[in-house]
Amino acid sequence: MTGAELTLVQRFVLVTLMIKASALPNTYFTNVAGIGLKREYRDDLRDRGFIKVTEKPLVLELTEAGWGQAISELGAEVPARAGSAGGALYIALEFLHRLLDHLQVAPAELFTLRTPPAGGVTASAPADFEASIRKAYGEVTRSGEYVSLAKIRNALKADVDSTLVRMSREADVHLIPNSQQGDLTDDERASAVKIGNQDRHLIAIGS
Repeated sequence: MTGAELTLVQRFVLVTLMIKASALPNTYFTNVAGIGLKREYRDDLRDRGFIKVTEKPLVLELTEAGWGQAISELGAEVPARAGSAGGALYIALEFLHRLLDHLQVAPAELFTLRTPPAGGVTASAPADFEASIRKAYGEVTRSGEYVSLAKIRNALKADVDSTLVRMSREADVHLIPNSQQGDLTDDERASAVKIGNQDRHLIAIGS
């Protein structure tokens, strides 16, 4: 299949990965984007060098060549048999292409942009973990009183979760759900952080 023209589905997958500027679980394309990517077409994208595929969970990520191919879709004509939704997508991509040229902004700069929290203030993590523990203690009891460590751990989870949510806006941090939900342990379920409407169980941080 390598060397043949990309299918519509393959082109949609590359564009989706470009716009999200993040590694995405395979389930995202079916459950969120409504794109049914068959294994043979996914393997073809990998064999062409456009995506990296990791297993367990199945995650797709653009390579440098994949970024180049996806960016070329910005200036592409509406593909044959794209349908009304596909036609509208490519008209929007063509407009975006002209806008980026006018603003002299590289596509990668736009799609890796991360929106700061409301108010434009980025929360900073505590200087060290001891400071986090002391902060959590002060939130659950008064100075000098004994308190269950379970309460401290629960209070710390709020700090950990808020820090993970903040980190997820950074270009090199990827938090995804585990696609094998039945394999999750109780600890893994309890340790998940909710971002949007999804529990995220796995984290990858680039160098």
